[in-house]
Amino acid sequence: MLLDFMEIPQSKSNMYMYIYSEIKNAVLGGIIKSGERLPSIRQASKELKVSRTTVENAYLRLCIEGIAESEPQRGYYICDIAHTFEEKKEVKEEKYIPEYDFSSQKIDPVSADTSLWCKNIRAALTDSRSLISYGDAQGEYELRAALSEYAFKARGIKAKPENIIIGAGVGTLLNILCGLTGTKIKVGIENSGFKQAEMIFSDYSIPCEILKSDSSGAKPQEIGEDINVLFLLPSSLSKISVSAITARRNAFSRWVNERENRLIIEDDYNGELRYTARALGAFQGKTPEKTVYIGSFSKLLLPSVRIAYMVLPDFLALKFKERCKYHNQTCGKTEQTALCNYIKSGALEKHLRRLRKLYNSKSKIMLEEIKKRRDVFKSCTLFESSLTVEVETVLDEDSEKICKNALNKGVSVSPAKKRGCIRLSFAGIETENIVFGIERLYNILKNYVEITAGL
Repeated sequence: MLLDFMEIPQSKSNMYMYIYSEIKNAVLGGIIKSGERLPSIRQASKELKVSRTTVENAYLRLCIEGIAESEPQRGYYICDIAHTFEEKKEVKEEKYIPEYDFSSQKIDPVSADTSLWCKNIRAALTDSRSLISYGDAQGEYELRAALSEYAFKARGIKAKPENIIIGAGVGTLLNILCGLTGTKIKVGIENSGFKQAEMIFSDYSIPCEILKSDSSGAKPQEIGEDINVLFLLPSSLSKISVSAITARRNAFSRWVNERENRLIIEDDYNGELRYTARALGAFQGKTPEKTVYIGSFSKLLLPSVRIAYMVLPDFLALKFKERCKYHNQTCGKTEQTALCNYIKSGALEKHLRRLRKLYNSKSKIMLEEIKKRRDVFKSCTLFESSLTVEVETVLDEDSEKICKNALNKGVSVSPAKKRGCIRLSFAGIETENIVFGIERLYNILKNYVEITAGL
């Protein structure tokens, strides 16, 4: 019934005022809409268990204030009160879309294989037998088998399908991992950290420490005795020296094998997308028995396709098997089936080759444009896997402040850790807009330099 939301107190003076106020607030709050018919006086009296006079007085008060009106032989109706009262509507803040977007929140439409992906989704939807059953908590076996083969070819990952877990993003997989490792650990994270991971570990009361790192990653000699989990972020490395990385990985391998309770987590974000540096496989292939590997497809396919996978060493895979019946799969079977077919058909490898060529071209254009403007952009560093360029500006300003100033003038960039530095992603901006975007950013910062110099 229309007035079911109303709870009538056992004893209350001015009952008609109470009913009037409740209906008025419901109208202003959008619960009762303009044009709706109120219950008849007799019906409302019976429903609310009050006298007809009480209901009639409440309705009359609504009519006096223009909230309701009485129509002969029809009853009481709520008026269109937009001109009588200020409507309480939730103000939706319009999302500001910058003219030039160098953030990492989207991908270039040219890089999205949407037509073929949609074709695989449609094909998956025709499998009615699959759609009417719950999915495997660990992930569909066919997809895990396809990922086992793909990950070995692309990144040198040694993984049986039984050791792979599918999840809706890295965060979901880290939550599962925290349940497997327990909380009596301390995590050391290389290269300035990973905020999402730090927050998840904090939710489990797992302490984290940002490790001193260099161009090859975390320094083994800086790993404290109390740290027993090392979190590697290879995407945060810029130029890779194969000999230096190999030596560093040998040190990590020795470290993790020195004690039984030690573990390495490798978040190989966009590891397949290196295009100028010599190909280097994942660390997991070197020490699979003590390494958790995490891979994802947000930049390879579409950011909206939330599928990631985690490869567990045998001892953690067995532990997950014991408790997987208490887990629910967070990825839909349709998307898993589509991704499986996409991989098995060879489309993913073909798409990856195209992306490497595209991002190589875009990164070269961006670096060239930045280097032309040394009076504002002092230096720049390419981070291939994260598809970004870190730029050191001449400004002695907080990075967040520089980004805010640029955004106000139509250019979206991301803050860097170092003062005066910003990060520009070439993943989402169209190739033809890179030159214009860099020019706009240059003029914004140059103007800012001139203003601050005149103060």
